[in-house]
Amino acid sequence: MTLLLDGQKINGKALKVTANVRIDSEDMSGQTSNTDSAHKGFKAKALTVSLMIPYRDELHLAELMRLVEATDAGGQLKTYRVVNNTARAFGVRQVEFSDSVSVREDEILAAWRVQFTLTEKLSNPERVETRRPENRVQQQSGTGAGVADPSVTADGESAGATELSGFEGILKRMDDYLGPAS
Repeated sequence: MTLLLDGQKINGKALKVTANVRIDSEDMSGQTSNTDSAHKGFKAKALTVSLMIPYRDELHLAELMRLVEATDAGGQLKTYRVVNNTARAFGVRQVEFSDSVSVREDEILAAWRVQFTLTEKLSNPERVETRRPENRVQQQSGTGAGVADPSVTADGESAGATELSGFEGILKRMDDYLGPAS
């Protein structure tokens, strides 16, 4: 089994890739024993990778950690093109490291046990969702005349407004002249 991220082979022994997809749903039964649920969509697919790196291949672990800590120009985690049979079967093309990277020493073998999770980026459902036209909210209006705010007078002034001083009045007239309220 091979795993390539942007063409870089992940070196190690006993490489295992486990894929999973989470289907989000909500229970609609309330206080009853009904089994209805509301489908809320598919969440990003995840690939859990486990492998063993012998102590003598310490550079392989250093290369892996370099990939884990890589970021794009904006400081975001780097997105990798993935090549792996399980990923291809699951339809996963692009991934980024997520959750945690676990490295522990094996008690019997002279090796590290490494485990990490790759989460799908730009999935097919995500692309379809971004291309789908938005559901626009339609403005609704009732029949009849609108209700006026009783605290506003006919000239648009607030009825409860305090009287302006002379200087404030000049500033208000200049403000109205330069940039009338819309």
